Amino acid sequence: MMTTMKKIISLIVLIAAIAPMSGLQAQLTKTGTTAADFLLIPVGARSSAMSAFSATVNDASAMVLNPAGLADIETGEIQVEITDSFLDFTHSYIGAALPTKDGAVGVHVLAMNYGEFDETTAEAEGFLTGRTFSAYSVSFGVTYAQYLIPEFTIGGTAKVVYEKIANSSASAIAFDIGTMYDTPFYGVRFGVSVTNVGSKLQMTGNDLIIRTDPDQTLPGNYEPDGTLVTDKFDLPLMLRVGLAWDAINRDGVRATIAVDGNNPSNNTQSVSVGGELSLLNERVFLRGGVPYIGMEDATEKFNGGLGVRYNISDNRGISFNYTYHGYRYLGDVNKLGIQIFF
Repeated sequence: MMTTMKKIISLIVLIAAIAPMSGLQAQLTKTGTTAADFLLIPVGARSSAMSAFSATVNDASAMVLNPAGLADIETGEIQVEITDSFLDFTHSYIGAALPTKDGAVGVHVLAMNYGEFDETTAEAEGFLTGRTFSAYSVSFGVTYAQYLIPEFTIGGTAKVVYEKIANSSASAIAFDIGTMYDTPFYGVRFGVSVTNVGSKLQMTGNDLIIRTDPDQTLPGNYEPDGTLVTDKFDLPLMLRVGLAWDAINRDGVRATIAVDGNNPSNNTQSVSVGGELSLLNERVFLRGGVPYIGMEDATEKFNGGLGVRYNISDNRGISFNYTYHGYRYLGDVNKLGIQIFF
């Protein structure tokens, strides 16, 4: 038992040791210098409404938030979520998970569709060509999580990230890892996650092929095709360390308070706080939170949401969730989600 606890403590220390390195990177980079930033948009109406979720997430959304939380699912689960974001952007998530003997396994698809854009080219001298093009980002992932001891879970996600705009695209391999620990203090849980550790994204494709002239001083030269080489961009690495406390948990009522410390590679460090009130024995939920307090250029003001769950039997049921996201400049965003338990 003591040997196992020493290994767990060493693992937590190892994960937490990444904080200074990612903090240094945050000092050297600015907002907008990473690719695939759609990976940082929280999924799960529950988690995104609470804003702080590292130590609380316990459903299929854990696969992209903190993989260790997936070990807490008690039944098979399918989670579908669609968010009508800014302009005609659409953020979508589909996850499916099954419990195993000691934990859980799951797969997910996370996507951001940016809609249609009007095309303009250098030849058109700034005017529209009459054509349109589309852009989207997507990731596919597989997650496994398990209990090492009754108080400690660990989980990991392996995923492929793909981004496409018009006829150019980029792809990368990434990994997430997380842990959760039920502390000796009643109702207090500790969570750590590191997400989007992987290779760089570099755009390639037909849109980067141009006609070249090797020697412009001579007339009539052969003009072969050339390819523009784009920069390589890091994925948005994120370290989260969180605490959650079930301040009330009796008589069919539960009140959970949560706080996360966020350390992204493309912005400054921040804190998120939130909570959830559960009524009628986990059937009705009220949630709210304030994300990224202290983050440079943060635009999200607050989140709020509610949810209801109907149990068909002990192992089957359905849950509907809604989240409201308030922003300073870009308008409001509404998130709708459904969970099917089987």
